[in-house]
Amino acid sequence: MPHASVQRGPPRRGRGGRARRGFGRACIAASDYSRGCHAPGRNSQAEPDEEHEMRQVGCWALAALVVVAAGLADCHAQSLIPPATAMRYGLKRAWFAQVGAAATMGRLSHVKYDDGMLLVQSRMGVVTALDAETGRTLWTTRIGNREGSEPAANDKHIVVLNGSTLFVLERSSGEVLWERRVGSAPGAGPGVSDTHAFVPMISGLIEGYDLEEGRHQTPWNYQSSGHVLLPPMITPLTVSWTTDRGFFYVADPAGGGIRYRLETRGAIHSRPAAWSPRLFATSADGYVYALNEKKGKLDWKYVVGEPMYERPVAVDDKLFAFSNSGNLYCLDAAQGSLLWQARGIHQFVSKSPTRVYVEDTQGKLAILDAESGARLGALPTSSRTRKLVNGKTDRIYLIDETCAIQCLHEPQLTSPVKYVAPAEEAADLKLAPEKQEGAPAAKPADEAPAPADDMPDDAPADDNPFAPPAGDDNPFAPPAGGDDPFGPAGGDDNPFAPPAGGDDPFAPGA
Repeated sequence: MPHASVQRGPPRRGRGGRARRGFGRACIAASDYSRGCHAPGRNSQAEPDEEHEMRQVGCWALAALVVVAAGLADCHAQSLIPPATAMRYGLKRAWFAQVGAAATMGRLSHVKYDDGMLLVQSRMGVVTALDAETGRTLWTTRIGNREGSEPAANDKHIVVLNGSTLFVLERSSGEVLWERRVGSAPGAGPGVSDTHAFVPMISGLIEGYDLEEGRHQTPWNYQSSGHVLLPPMITPLTVSWTTDRGFFYVADPAGGGIRYRLETRGAIHSRPAAWSPRLFATSADGYVYALNEKKGKLDWKYVVGEPMYERPVAVDDKLFAFSNSGNLYCLDAAQGSLLWQARGIHQFVSKSPTRVYVEDTQGKLAILDAESGARLGALPTSSRTRKLVNGKTDRIYLIDETCAIQCLHEPQLTSPVKYVAPAEEAADLKLAPEKQEGAPAAKPADEAPAPADDMPDDAPADDNPFAPPAGDDNPFAPPAGGDDPFGPAGGDDNPFAPPAGGDDPFAPGA
């Protein structure tokens, strides 16, 4: 067996140079130790062959552990934020955790925060749950041997896709409760309500599965126009999703069909956002849209004037929207007015009572004043460090895809600041009965969904996507001669014609 090789000559320069030199010394030590294990010695002839072989195997295993440990040290040295550095930016490193090893479970592909838990998905089908406040590993489950989707969770279940197989896990233990193949090729990860999992298909179909019925069931079907390439968003009242043809669909999560839809003039490449009583979407047409979740009406829209692919984030009565050129717009979620704007920003990270944390276009963790948007500083991070988009608490989670997850927060915030939409508004919202009239019924799973090109045309409104046809005051009333709310409205334009651009399921904005 060849010994570990070491590059001779001067040590490599650059970031992590000290760790790389340490890694090289560990390789030398491991190699020398393994040579000593099987080198002929004074008593080697007296050892039985079997015992000698076992000793060699044990020595090589120890050598491998030394090399792996040195590699982890290299990883930590490059990606971890030192406590002193964090403190200079008014932050504290609360914890860091090693989630397995890249060699055995693959690199980290998805991390999701859900109610005090971090759900980590690896590229080799391993799902790990961490305590979001301590970093302690709660459980680990393997669901396949390939990269899965971003997990979704409720109080009892965790739902994840691996290939075309839907897995439903018990939240408390990670035990697989049931699994089954979905109807066609998934376009993104699932969404989950209290009772159902919703799986988006590239074809535009959404399949709904009852979490308690197990694998032997007929799912609900919702058909939409275009490809669904992003996970659906779930609220207590609705399930909603976007398509690459510029449509934002809102449906009844209890199987009552599609309630209403918003048509934009460009593809939608980002997931919607919600802050009761509104739903929000951004589009490549340069607009931010706010829908009243109860009434299905457009409350307001804000023009940015440039495409938006990054997901908006609604938190604490504010909406953060990001343009492709690096502009961040902080909007009043109720009125749609601009509160402040910041430049050179890529994505949202988290928010505290006084600060907004974002990733800037240089990959740094930028710190903005929550009231004015003024830049207070920027903490450098490793080029391979990803930032979790966390609109639920003030905690900052940094992920090294090969190694560690670390948590930062402001020192005075010993308990997480949680952001929840006003409960009384969410409790008072009810499905409007008039919206149910004419809503398309969910199709059974064994029926072939209508192709997008065969769906009826309706003429888009000039400015308001929910504007009624001429002479009609109810935008949701069925047109003359039919019960289909998406039936012909007398125009020749087809709102389902694809906008300029491709159908790439890996388009940015996820």
